[in-house]
Amino acid sequence: MPNPPTVVVTGANGYLGSHIVKQLLEKDYTVHACVRNASNESSVRHLLQLPSAADNLKLFSTGDLGDASVKGRYDEPLKGCHAIIHSATPLSPKLSGKEFDGERDVLRPGMNGTRELLDSIVKCENRMSIHCLVLTSSMSAAAPSPEPAVKDESHWSDDVAQLSRGNFYGCLKTRQEKLCHQWIKQQAATLATNFRFVAICPTMIIGPPVGSDQEGFSYTPSGTMGVFHHWLTGGKPSAPNDSMSFIDVRDCANMHIASMEKADASGRYFSLVESWHWNDILNTLKELYPGIPPFTLYEGNKIIPTRFNLQRMNSLGVKPKGIRTILKDSISFFKDIGTLK
Repeated sequence: MPNPPTVVVTGANGYLGSHIVKQLLEKDYTVHACVRNASNESSVRHLLQLPSAADNLKLFSTGDLGDASVKGRYDEPLKGCHAIIHSATPLSPKLSGKEFDGERDVLRPGMNGTRELLDSIVKCENRMSIHCLVLTSSMSAAAPSPEPAVKDESHWSDDVAQLSRGNFYGCLKTRQEKLCHQWIKQQAATLATNFRFVAICPTMIIGPPVGSDQEGFSYTPSGTMGVFHHWLTGGKPSAPNDSMSFIDVRDCANMHIASMEKADASGRYFSLVESWHWNDILNTLKELYPGIPPFTLYEGNKIIPTRFNLQRMNSLGVKPKGIRTILKDSISFFKDIGTLK
């Protein structure tokens, strides 16, 4: 790729997308940032205030993924680009006054948005200059049943079973990956000979969001950070006999970019650190934040935390923070903004 290349980032003002944009700008990339509405100053201010944004950041309004009336939303952002990081994902219903419908609010818009992006790549005049597509997938796409003794990137979820359980997000991520692999086989002759597809599969992402050091920053805990904040304020009164893994949002963003830059990177890569039993998680949270409400630990024969083969992930060259540091940094952020005493 030319130096510096132009990278399209979808979902660019989201929690993870913002960190991807920030790190790309720090590395002197030109970024075509796709957001719902570039005119909504409050939703893009944190991007516009980033160093180098004035020279190297261009915003594109691509609408809501659930809005079928928007046609060719990615055509303009793709012009002149060399790589794409597709991090846009519908996470929750956006239709005020309507009950949540997982297929309508998550599965269909997520799949349709990915198809639109792939279609735009094929018809893009500079498609032979596009060398990499990185998809933000999820560990929920690598959750076979029964769980293997050691999990690696060869393990896939059953999307039909996910759908039957109402796990629309997991089903979406599994199907997005499969769609991209099928598309590459079908379109191989129309793509650059060195075109690569990468799927980054993160576990629960937490950590300070972009903009916390900017003037006028305001934040309401939401998404995975909202879930984590809920745990700290009483949302986990007892420890389940289960395990959990985490990844710092900055490390996850770094892995996306590293996979884009690494010429031989292709296929799936986990994005996580070791898994801990909930007893250990809650005890560590209590140590780091004594103000957490009382909880009870699990008593009995504890399950063995999920084990992972992280050889492929480590080949990206990103050394992720450990769980204790991830938890500590997230708690410190909430303390700094005053949402925790």
